[in-house]
Order: sequence, then structure tokens, then C-alpha cells
Amino acid sequence: MSPTRAAAAPAGTGPVAAFLRLARVKFLFQSMMVTGFGVTLAVHATGEFSFSAYLLTLGFAWSTHLMTHFCNEYFDLDADRANPSPTSWTGGSRTLVDGLLQPGVSLSAAFVALFTGTALTAAMPSGSARFLAVTLMTLAWFYTAPPLRLNYHAFGEVTCAAVLYGMGPLLAALLQAGRFSPLLLWCTAVVCLLQVLRCLIMNLADIEGDRLVGKHTLAAALGPVRVVKTYGAGQAGLYTGVLALTATGRLPLIVAAALFVCAPAGIHAFRGLRRGALAEPYGADRVTFWASMQLPLTTCATTTALLVDLAVRGTPAPALWVVIAVGTSALFVGWLVRTAVAAHRRRPGPGRATPAPRPVEDRAPQP
Repeated sequence: MSPTRAAAAPAGTGPVAAFLRLARVKFLFQSMMVTGFGVTLAVHATGEFSFSAYLLTLGFAWSTHLMTHFCNEYFDLDADRANPSPTSWTGGSRTLVDGLLQPGVSLSAAFVALFTGTALTAAMPSGSARFLAVTLMTLAWFYTAPPLRLNYHAFGEVTCAAVLYGMGPLLAALLQAGRFSPLLLWCTAVVCLLQVLRCLIMNLADIEGDRLVGKHTLAAALGPVRVVKTYGAGQAGLYTGVLALTATGRLPLIVAAALFVCAPAGIHAFRGLRRGALAEPYGADRVTFWASMQLPLTTCATTTALLVDLAVRGTPAPALWVVIAVGTSALFVGWLVRTAVAAHRRRPGPGRATPAPRPVEDRAPQP
């Protein structure tokens, strides 16, 4: 990988702008879409929607997501400083690395978010929901925090998937419906597995700095060649599984179609990996961007498919939820298009060519 790759410059130099950069607000689209995904699966099963439960779930999802960001910024600071090639999507916000804020600000913000999430957990109506929420927060905190530091011992990829795309939609559905439907479990399994694959790519992009500070992620344990092979095989195997679930009647055809519509994002990321795109700045940004966006695209498409399925069956979802789901999806898609267009405009022109990347097979893992 190129040692000259650098993260984008901060949008401003003031403390508010620095704090917003530290919070990595753009990633909150993922937890927003995960919440909508879980709520829609609950609505699909029961036909009912609780606005208060949705607000409670979204507030908890965002506070926990922010807590994780602030924790990671603080406890990953040495790894971020050692990272010679951060991208717009990996390597942290660079706020602490660039000295824009003191590390203690990030840790303090993490505790504020933790206390907020704890208060919201106490407001949850059932013991099962509170247990799930506490488990989620605990895993999220110890993703990088000692003594567990899960992402330093090859458990980070699975933990991140379990927290955001596993327990996230399960909690949203539990607060809405009080139970889990079979369709909820199958759809959650699909996005959870996709998130494991995505996390492998994100950690692969950070592998140089991680190795320098002894951060043993699963991506580092596998090495670049095997990560790329695992990503490709995992994408192929997952969508083969979707076909099997559809053939056996466990997934509605319209839901399967929605899942396949999002497959090109993973294919695009895999092709970039095969070309060695992580070796240069623009290519690394594009690979990590599309590997990341495959997840909220999948939850957005699945949500839309489930709502259409209800309407076709003559049992449309409650109007308020349709408005909220369509509005949040439109907000995400608008941001996605704007981000993709901005990234395309930064693409190096003929006179600004970056060094030709080497295929991933030529980049053997370092000891």
C-alpha cells in the first residue's frame, strides 16, 4: 500500500467542526438504516407500528454508535498515528492524530454517549430488550477498550457485525413487536454476514498501522491475499444462500430481488481489490466506500421491498411508518449520490496519474 495516501483535510478548524469530524457523523446513516430495517421486518410480521418505540430505538442506536466512534478514536489513537495510509472511511477521523482536539475530549464524549444509551435502555419496556441492549453496548465498548480490546484479538470483525447488523435489527424488532419472526432472523443473518466481509476490508485497509502497534485483527491474521479470497468467496456464497432461501420459501421473491440489486456494490469492491486498488489513494477510497455502502443499500432496498410486499398483499404498512421509511431512505440515497459524485470529481485525471497498483497477490503479508 502507498505510504503517501492521506485522509481528506478537515472542513474547518474550529472546535465544533473538529468535534463533528471526531464523531464521524456520516456513519450514522448505517445505524439509521439498520433501525428502519428491523422496524420494517416487525411491521411486516404484525402490521403494527409504534412511533415511540421507533424513537427509543433510533436514539439508542445513535448514542451507542457515537459511543463506539469516540471509544475507537481514543483507544485506537496509537494505531491511527502509526497508519501511513488512512482513507476517508478507515483509519479514524484523524481529529486526534492532527491535534485538533485533546484525546480526553473523545473519552469524555464516549462516557456521555454511554450514559445516554444506559438511560434509554432503562426506558425499554421488557427485560429481554434491556438485556439485548446491555449486551450490545458492552460489546461495542470493548471493541477497542481494555481489557477485552476485541478488535485487537481477531474478534473485531465478528463483534462489529453482531452489534450493528445482528443485535441492532433484533432490538428494533423486539421493541416494536415483542418477538422475532423467521423472516427477521433470515434477513438479519444475511446483512450480518455481509458486515463481517465488509469489516475484513476495512481492517485490510488499515493493516500496516495495525501491525506496527501489535493490533491483531482477523484481516491481519489472514493476510491480504486470503482476505481478498475470503471476501470474494463470501459474497458468492452469501448470494447463493439467498437463492436457496428463496427457493425454499423462506425469503419472499421481492426481498431476494432487492438483495441482488445491491450485489454490484460488493462486486465493484472485489474487482478493485483484485486490481490492487488499495495501493493508491483514490482506489482505496472507492473500495472502502463501496464495501461500506453495500450494507445500508441492502437494508434500504430490503425495507422498500418489504413495504411493497405488504402493499401488494393488500395489507399496507401503517401510513406513518411508510412516510418515515421513505423519508429516511430518500435522505440516505441523496447523501449517497452526493458523496459518490464528489468522490468521482476527485478522481485523478490523465495528468495526475497515481502509481500503478500491484495485484494483491504480489503483496505478501509482512511478519
